Order: sequence, then C-alpha cells, then structure tokens
Amino acid sequence: MPNLKGYLFRACTLAALASLLCAAFMAQAGAQPGVRPVYTPDGKMMQLPAGFETWVFVGSNLGLAYRDELTQNDAREAARAQDQQFFHNVYINPEAYAHYAATKEFPDPTILVMEVFVPADRDPKGVLKSGVYNGERAGIEVAVKDTRRPAGHLAPPAESPWAYYIFMNPFQPQPVLRQTIAADQSGFCQACHKVNAPPDNVWVRFYPALRKFLQ
Repeated sequence: MPNLKGYLFRACTLAALASLLCAAFMAQAGAQPGVRPVYTPDGKMMQLPAGFETWVFVGSNLGLAYRDELTQNDAREAARAQDQQFFHNVYINPEAYAHYAATKEFPDPTILVMEVFVPADRDPKGVLKSGVYNGERAGIEVAVKDTRRPAGHLAPPAESPWAYYIFMNPFQPQPVLRQTIAADQSGFCQACHKVNAPPDNVWVRFYPALRKFLQ
C-alpha cells in the first residue's frame, strides 16, 4: 500500500515550489522596464517603435475619412475619401493598454501605432472569390503621449503631451518608410484629435479593445 503521507508531502512541496517560482517570475516581469519612445541622440527626432506588431491590437478600420466640413480637416486627410480605401490597423504598447484597462486613462508614456495597408482582392494562387485583405503596406503613423521628451524635440503645441509622427506617408506616389522622423509640425493631428477625440486625444470609440472598458 503506497505511503499516503509521503505522497501528500511531496505534492505539497511541489505546489509550494511552483508558487515560489511563479512569484519570482512575476516579480522579475514587474521589474522590467516598459516600452518608452526612443529619440535620436540630438533629441530632435523619434525612432520607429521596434516590434510594435507584437503589441496589443486594439482595432482596425477600412476607408474611414473625416467629413469635408470639419474645420480641422486638411488636404492630406481630405484625400483619404478620394484615394484608395486603406486598411488602418492600430496597436498600443502593452503597459499603456493594461493601465487604461484598470483606470480608463492613458498613462505617460502611451504609444499608438497605425499601420496602413492597401486593400487587395487578388492573391498569388487565385483562390479568392470575393472580399479584400491587407495587401502591401503603404503607411505608418504614430501618436505618442510623453511629457519627458528631449528639450530640443519639436512637438506643437508645446503644452500638449501628445505628438504625431508620419514614418511612412500613404499619400505619397511611392511611400518611403523612414526609421527616424521629427514630429508633425502642421498641428492638424493635434487640433483634430483634441476636438473630436476627447477626453485624451484617442479615438476610443473606433477601437473595440479599448471601447469595451467604457461600456
């Protein structure tokens, strides 16, 4: 007859060891620094966020365009309604997502990346009957909330924690991906998001993974 006490002792010992290992792992994970925006040594430009494709995917849209009568509209945004109906896939850094889920507020820093794709309806093997999918990448735009930007970094207006970056412009005839870029100086993104995406410049209503926390 097996030694029941010995079996229970070993089982309890293994369970306790597993709990200790789990606690140690969680402590180590909590001690790791989160994602932060990375700027060039002179502080004037920001680097394209690395590995954003593995961040939290908050939502996607196809062909959204602002109304022409919006006072915050500009030529580049007006072109969205007239040009190709791009896919917009949006990611957020995991730490900002977790903070928003817990508090319904975007922390400092928050990084949102919008990856833009041309819709395609033909695949190389010709298996599609209908529908469209994400084809060639045509653009990358990034919104960053960061009050600790380098002193020499230009991000109008100066009092806003948000800055906007166009690393790859989908409306150029041949879009080029840049690894570093200065903040957008037009002020359009800033003004439009402030007025139309309150309370903190993010289009939460368009992103299911964020919108659910407001319901």
